[in-house]
Amino acid sequence: MTTRIALPTLVCALALTVAGCGAGAAERTARRPAEPPVGAPQAPRAPAKAPGPDSACPDVTASLRPTGGLPAPTALPSGSTMAMFRQRGYIKAGIDQSSYPFGYVDPSDNELDGFDIDLLREVAKAIFGDDRPGRIQFRVLRNEDRAIAVARGDVDIVAETMTINCERKQSVEFSSVYFNAGQRMLVQKDGKAENADYQGGLPALPRGMRVCSVPGSTSLALLRRDAPQVRPVEGDTWADCLVKLQQGEVDTVTTDDTILAGLQSQDPIFTRVVGPSITLEPYGMAIAKDRVDFVRFVNAVLERLRTNGRWKAMYADHLGTSLADTVPEPPAAVYRDNP
Repeated sequence: MTTRIALPTLVCALALTVAGCGAGAAERTARRPAEPPVGAPQAPRAPAKAPGPDSACPDVTASLRPTGGLPAPTALPSGSTMAMFRQRGYIKAGIDQSSYPFGYVDPSDNELDGFDIDLLREVAKAIFGDDRPGRIQFRVLRNEDRAIAVARGDVDIVAETMTINCERKQSVEFSSVYFNAGQRMLVQKDGKAENADYQGGLPALPRGMRVCSVPGSTSLALLRRDAPQVRPVEGDTWADCLVKLQQGEVDTVTTDDTILAGLQSQDPIFTRVVGPSITLEPYGMAIAKDRVDFVRFVNAVLERLRTNGRWKAMYADHLGTSLADTVPEPPAAVYRDNP
């Protein structure tokens, strides 16, 4: 498998993103390049447990069942949210542009790309029948703004490596799970942090360790709850955390293994992902609670992607063998209502 993007070029692109470039590209329709880079760290074999706070929500990942199959774009139910979008001509989508390989600006053409971007394109195609430029108005959101942006109608949907949890489900509805990730650590090779004991999870991290994460992420919330002995450092973006690690301002970066694999692929000589998965992080697309029909519609889109091979093609395209030796099966949907 060949590398899609020259590593030094992408590092520069991510650094520019931290500085605020790419805002114009965020309004353009995403494209999908040929192949993702390979050689990122392998995921651990043993499954991780879900975060503690969600134990009070045993069905936290259960979503709303699709109502039959997907209607043709020209046969959307009259008065539905989808028909309104079609009449308007576009959907507003919240995304990240610095979380390679899920949502990022491709420096080869300055266009948005990634697994999450492709998901949104599939939703748009199911509504409009095409993916012409302008069908999606992308809005770059900070992690801490994702749920509130959906709830107050700033965006219609968010696809931004967003973990489904109890707290977020108080304000937004989620699609069924489209990806399962796990929180791990990124460190500098041949450094003190590389040799730390990560088998005990966050509570076993060395006292005083400087750990970078991003505001609004579940990773930062768990770090503050389970590791009071460390020194949390907030980065503006995950790319900013990588820069802080490279400059020696922090000892490690913690977030989902999917994001860390993307960061590590930008600096494969000097960084590596360490330790087992600390948590299970199920990703879902966030939608406003009063748009139940849109939730069911999006879940129908996901069902189609699971069964027609498109999900696996997207995985191979964007992640390759970076998290597993082979392309896994897509996460099975869980619904809380009967057929």
